[in-house]
Amino acid sequence: MEIIRNPRFDFLGKARFFVVLSVLLVAVGVSLMAARGLNYGVEFSGGTQLIVQFTQAPQIDRVRDAVSPVDPGAVIQSYGEARGSKVLIRIAGQGEGAAGDLDALARRVLESLAASYPQNPVTEASSEIVGPIVGAELRQRAITLTVLGLLFQLVYIAIRFKGGIWGAAASLAAVHDVLVCVGFLTFFGFEITLNVIAALLTLVGYSVNDTIVIFDRVRENLRQRRKDPLAQTINDSLNQTLTRTLISNGTTFLAVLGLFLFGGEVLRGFGFTMVVGILVGTYSTIYIAAPLVVWWNDLNQRRRPPAVKAAM
Repeated sequence: MEIIRNPRFDFLGKARFFVVLSVLLVAVGVSLMAARGLNYGVEFSGGTQLIVQFTQAPQIDRVRDAVSPVDPGAVIQSYGEARGSKVLIRIAGQGEGAAGDLDALARRVLESLAASYPQNPVTEASSEIVGPIVGAELRQRAITLTVLGLLFQLVYIAIRFKGGIWGAAASLAAVHDVLVCVGFLTFFGFEITLNVIAALLTLVGYSVNDTIVIFDRVRENLRQRRKDPLAQTINDSLNQTLTRTLISNGTTFLAVLGLFLFGGEVLRGFGFTMVVGILVGTYSTIYIAAPLVVWWNDLNQRRRPPAVKAAM
């Protein structure tokens, strides 16, 4: 099955422009993160998460009006079935407050709901309290997990393809994807929750897998075309795997787009991260990972003594 028959696109010929675009995207994203800070969810910042069940399906606006006096920035989402009677309420912790203070916030929310929305009383409520110390520990573990994942992937690819540059290129492309995704999350005001971390880790693996598929085709072509320039071999490999890239990444994109559009508030951050990540991951494989291998090879060629070049 071929979506584009015998493609002859000059991907590497335009790589410089896209690398500049990537540098700008990463720079803007990092600047936004430094200026605004990351919008951590309750899991990382500490706070209270309430799941309340009403007598009947509640009006979210009425719930929001009742909770606003306690915490104007509370996150309120439908929970469970689309027309169910459960609502998720997340209240960020303040400062270094103790767990008792966070529990007091939960009681104040329930009291406010009872006073402001008496037509639909709460019949059941459960709360989960995350203190600021636990939140900081979760943040550290999330960062450590991401770094270790990238490191192990770098080592594996370097061994598998018998060259450190292959692993470094794939890992740098994955880091690029994470930074761009977090920049978009910051720009659009999404919270960094455990769901978003799961999406970012998924994208790291997805991006590296996409890169490995293309690198594997490059390795096969290098065995048969030893005299061809590496840039030409990589560019031809990108064209040969283009249909696979479009089908695989395109179908995944449609799936996560549906998740973002119709998955509800609870999965909106996850879906948004996946949508951005699939697009950026496909782009980085072609215009970040592949050009890095070519540029590193050209740099090594220029460093070799003339006698070595002549022998090759």
